[in-house]
Parts: sequence; structure tokens; C-alpha cells
Amino acid sequence: MEVYEITGYKTGVERAGVNFLEPKDSFKTIKNGYIYRQELRSRKGFAQFGNRLSGKDRVMGIFENYLPTGTIELLVCDKNHLYTYNNATNAFTEIVTAGSLGAGHNFGITNNWDYVSGTTYLDKDNNQRFIFTSAGMSKIYFYNGTDVRDFTAAADNPEYEAPALGPLTNATKVMYFNERLNFFVPVINGKKYQQSVLYSAIKDASGNGDKFNTVGSGKEDYSTYENMMGATVLGDIAVINFSRSSQSLEITTNKNKPYWKRKIPSILGTDAFFSTVQWSYEIKSLGKTGAITCDGRKSLRFDNKIPYFTRDEIDPDNFELTYGGFDRENGQFLFAYRDAFTDLTDVTQDKVLVYNYEEDTWAKFDQRFSVFGETIDGESLAMNAILASTKHPTWGRMDTTQEIMNKIGAENERQKTLAGDNDGFIYEMNRDYDDYATGITGITQAARAVITVNASAFKVDDAVIIKNVEGMTKINDEILFVTAATDTSITVSRNSTDFTAYTSGGTISKLIEFEAELVPFNPYREEGLKCYISHVEFLLDSGMGNVYVDVFADGQPSKFKTTLLEPIQSDQTDQNSRQWIEMVINEEANFFSFVIKQDSTSLPVKITSIRIHCDSGSFNNS
Repeated sequence: MEVYEITGYKTGVERAGVNFLEPKDSFKTIKNGYIYRQELRSRKGFAQFGNRLSGKDRVMGIFENYLPTGTIELLVCDKNHLYTYNNATNAFTEIVTAGSLGAGHNFGITNNWDYVSGTTYLDKDNNQRFIFTSAGMSKIYFYNGTDVRDFTAAADNPEYEAPALGPLTNATKVMYFNERLNFFVPVINGKKYQQSVLYSAIKDASGNGDKFNTVGSGKEDYSTYENMMGATVLGDIAVINFSRSSQSLEITTNKNKPYWKRKIPSILGTDAFFSTVQWSYEIKSLGKTGAITCDGRKSLRFDNKIPYFTRDEIDPDNFELTYGGFDRENGQFLFAYRDAFTDLTDVTQDKVLVYNYEEDTWAKFDQRFSVFGETIDGESLAMNAILASTKHPTWGRMDTTQEIMNKIGAENERQKTLAGDNDGFIYEMNRDYDDYATGITGITQAARAVITVNASAFKVDDAVIIKNVEGMTKINDEILFVTAATDTSITVSRNSTDFTAYTSGGTISKLIEFEAELVPFNPYREEGLKCYISHVEFLLDSGMGNVYVDVFADGQPSKFKTTLLEPIQSDQTDQNSRQWIEMVINEEANFFSFVIKQDSTSLPVKITSIRIHCDSGSFNNS
């Protein structure tokens, strides 16, 4: 009998004669989970960060604004307003418009794919300033720490000088690069320059950094018919992604001719302007025919494990909705996209494609995020305020809380990955193991129970679970489905007519439906032999809840075996203990497929090792 082990950390058991398989090569699909440090894990959940934006509109950008004081300010933009975050109150405050814009001015973005781009860009006197723009805006704006104004209006910005071609209206993207302000795909005198970069002169005390018709400023035009579909800084170059190629904008030592262009060998291009993500020495982006990575010298595909994903899984009519981000905690590239098979009425994203660059693995998350961002901001709660916090309903649930108690109060020092959605909510990822968790304030006794909740973003067909309700206790711990939802009420598929009346408390959260399918297994196939499996062992963390394993033979649609893996709850003092759980197979087949599943209500899946005990079988006659 041979043993094949998909392994992570040392298992502490006999390893002689074991055939080791890399986890990155052993999983066909992973849903709501990932490989991290060679362990298979379900993803963590997310929690609401701050209050809901007052505009209750689609989040179009999340930014870190670097201030002259050395601090970093968190800014968020929706379709009409800019907001600043206050960690003392854990709230986003709408920033007023002033100057030539007057009070109550709206940005007026109408298309969901016209994301906002912004950059810190201090004025000539080194005072704080944040420049932002969008292809969906009619102006370029700046935030001066007090209000939002028109960057190109003389009354608001007397240092501004328009390019020789005419008035500058907006651009698709803005970056502070090479001591200059750079606008990608600018609109000048009513004309969109789809293959161009407009740049200012060098920023100095005379205000030349705001001038586009003086020595050192100019416009670089790429000699291509393709549309510019992305721009990202990579060291001393900016990689410009086009719809069928990649090119670079490289810094020179000539202040009057600050850039020179170079074409980067590429086999395909980018189709979503804001899918570009930079990390380490490479830039990742998505095209309709594949995912590409560029290091500034060459551009190659990196989706060999999922070569048809962008073609088949992403809605081609709404491909430009795709938005890229990065999760530093888990080493993951994140691409929010609209699923090709979605039946949502809203034109927005409903899935996230995840690429772990350390493990070279792919996964798919069920998350409805419009944009991603980062921050080190966050509320600081005193210990006696934790249980009373309406922002963190799970903190009142000691059975599910995963927060490290000695770090509470220092939240604003930790790097966080943020995401926005279509309803004006901001979320922090990698928090506890619930999605859209919120507090309950009432439940009706009806054929379909109506639950009154704090403002939240639940949607029809969400699988949810209710916990810690008092009075109507029969509704606790059931998996239910949302049949109707508003901001503050959720109707679920449960007849509560005969239940005891609701009295107080409770939380509702969306389930995390984890699933991982192994690559079809038969190490003897090249010899023309079937595979016999006696049993499979799983090394699981203790107390992580129930996990089911379905086994399929020879690609049949129906499973022939299902086993519940149920590790014993560990003691509070022994949270890191692990247990081997055995699954008996005693079957022969051409190949076996294993599907691991869990509907998580609070606890994560963590599988350190899978050991398959097998032997060669009879001849394969197929």
C-alpha cells in the first residue's frame, strides 16, 4: 500500500515512503478558500468598517492620502461625493464642495465602470492636497483638507495653466510620477486622447507642477490604434496596458523631455482599466482572453491553471467592471468581477477572483465588492466599550469572536485591506468568519419572518444564519435563505407564526460556503491501471466545525460516498491542536475526485494534510 500526501507543515507522523504532492498542484477548484503556507483554509469573513456613506451610493474609490505631517488620511469616493474617515468616531464624513463649485455640487458619475483615480499632490507651498478624477466626471477635483474644489478653475487654483490644445476636462487616471502630475487618457478641448499621457512641469515653489503649457510639461502619444486600458508605476517606469499590448513610460534625465516610450513584448492585452495591480516586481491585469503579468521587460500569461477563466467566467459585456486589489495579509491578488452567469438586476460585481502569488493557486470568493483599498486607520475601542459596540455585533458573541483581545485598542496601527460595495458600505477583510454580520432589533411572527436589522447589504438568495436571539429562540442556528431585503429589513424562508415572540438581541450573518475539489486522483493511470483506495486521512484543526467530503468515481455526476469529518472541540488552552480523521473508501476506479465542503457559521476550515492510502488496481479497459 502506498501513501500520497498533500502536505503543509510537518505532521508529526511517520513520513518514510510517503509520496508528497504539492497543494498548489492538487486542487482543481477552490471556492471561498485558499492555500496559505501550504495549508488549505476557508477564507475569513469581513466586517463593516465605519458607518455607511451618507450618499448610500456605489463606492468608486478608496485612497490613502499622505499628509505633510507624516500621517495618512483615509479617503473614500462614491459617485457624487468624497468622504474622510475619522478613527476617533469610526465614521466617514462627507466633504463639502466650495469655491467655484459652490455648495452641494455632485460629481455626477453615471457608469459603474468609471472608477475614480486619485493621488496625493501637495501644492506649491507644500500644503496638503489630493487630486482626483474619473472618466465619468466633468471636472478634475482637488481636496485641500477642508473642502473639494475645481483643479482647473482659476478661482480655485490660480497656479493652473491649461495645455496648448485647450481646456483640460478630465482623465481616466491620475498619478504623481517623476515629480509631475500625469493624466492618462486626458480629455482636452472636448477630445479624448485615448493613447496619450498629459504631464505637468516639475512641481516646485513657483507652481509649475500645476502647469501644462510651460517648459517641462507636455503630452506623450503612443503610436498605436489600441485603447489605453491601464497604467501602473513599477519602479522608475510606468507600465501602460493597452487592449492588445503593453508599453512603458520611462524616466529620462532630460527635464525638458522627461519620458521616453518603449514597447514591451506581449502576447495579449488588458480589457479592464482598473484591473491592474502592482506588487513586488510585477503588474497583474486581466484581458478577455487571459490574465497577464508584466515586469517592465516582458509581458506573459500567468493563468496557465485557469486558461479560459476570463473568457468563460467573466461577463464580457461588463468586463470593465473588473477591479484589482491586493491583500497583503494573505499574499493575494484580488479581482472583483461580474459573473457571466449572474442574474443580478444591478450592474455590479458579485465575485472575486483570487490569485495567491506565493502558492501559485487560484480561488473564487462569493463577495459583492466594487473596489479595493488599504488603510492603517481604524477605531480604537476601550475594553469596556467592546460589548456595547453596534459596529461589531460579533464581539458580543464569545462563541465566534476571533479577535485577539490584547490587540483591541491598537486597531489603527494594523495594515488592513478594505473593500467597498454598490450600496455605500465599506468593509474590512479578514475579520472573524461572518459576512455582512449585523445586529437584530426585531423579528415578526409570520409565514415568512421579517427581521429588522441595522443598516446592511444582504441580498435575495443569500444563505444566512441567526444566532443568540432571545425570546424567539427556535429561529437560532438554522440556515435560512433571504427572499426579500431592504437596507434595514430581511425576509427569510422561515415560518415563525407559532414561535415565541422575539424579545431582544441576536445577530444575522451570511454563510461562507467553502468548497475545494481535488484534481482527479490515480497515480497509476500512465501504467494503464485503475486505482484502489483503502482510506483517506485528513489532518484538521480541532473545533473547526463539521466538514463534509464527497467522493466521485470516473467523473460521474453522482457521488458514491459522503463522510462527515467532525473534529472534537479542543480546550480553550489548546486552540492549535490538530486531529487525524479517517475516511474509509475501499473502492477501485479509473480515478477518484474528492470535494471538501463546509457551510461556515462562525468557524474556519484549516486542513494541514491529506493522506491517500492506495494501491494499483486492475487494468483500465477504457
